[in-house]
Amino acid sequence: MPAKRGRYEQDLIRRFVSAYENFAWSDSKINWPDEEIDSAIDALITRADGQTMAIEHTLIEPFVGDKDDYAMFQKVFLRIEDDESLAVPDTGITVYVPVGILNGQKSARRNTIVKSIHLWIENNRLHLREGEHSYQCDVPGMPSFTLTVKRTKFGLSRPNPGSVSVRRQQVANDLDKVIEKALRRKLPKLVNTEADLHLLFLERDQFTFHSDLIFAEIERQRPNFPELERVDEIWHVETVCYAQYGYLDFELRKLDQLMATIAFQGDVLIGHSKDGMPYPM
Repeated sequence: MPAKRGRYEQDLIRRFVSAYENFAWSDSKINWPDEEIDSAIDALITRADGQTMAIEHTLIEPFVGDKDDYAMFQKVFLRIEDDESLAVPDTGITVYVPVGILNGQKSARRNTIVKSIHLWIENNRLHLREGEHSYQCDVPGMPSFTLTVKRTKFGLSRPNPGSVSVRRQQVANDLDKVIEKALRRKLPKLVNTEADLHLLFLERDQFTFHSDLIFAEIERQRPNFPELERVDEIWHVETVCYAQYGYLDFELRKLDQLMATIAFQGDVLIGHSKDGMPYPM
């Protein structure tokens, strides 16, 4: 079925088009083919002079299955943070749980894992070493697993009730599989769309990995994807601080060179450049 494109993704593309090539495409018409045709591209932009640009967007996850893993994590683990009795005065405690620990587990087993971690924090919160260290957590009927726990003593002048946070920790690096999956899914429909320009957007919404790793991995896999030669530009779309602060950064990369940038805060263009030279604002 055709996709129901969310406003979020359309907003990213609209902002980009409004400032692309120093406003050369700002009055263009934007169509959303994937809302009408199954497996079509995200956006087809037509300029007043008839020139066209195809854009395909994809989110680069830190690892395969990140979004599903986070949804499950958020549903069950973040409830631990609601237990105010776990906090140690004037101390910040962050417990990192291995990603994928709930994968394939039935509801009863997932609850057992969460309760075991909750109990571990309750029993050990007063005896943690300063800094970041590894600890074993036992789960009834399952092999034990490693928690990475960071304890920080606050040096505040006023008393602080303390805090306990539960976060995920990536224990495997499979960015190569993430990139391969993205290229296999996105390249064919992008390059097979009739347009004068073909642009690929690679979005990063977490600080888990550096954007340079994405482009290095694409170059490593380039021999396996001849369609890349038909992609005119690959843009890194940085949205790590978009939801909270409205910051949105577009970066055009070619190997290790930064060729162009476009930056927004909310709807306001706060900077754009090409070949290292900023455009007048």
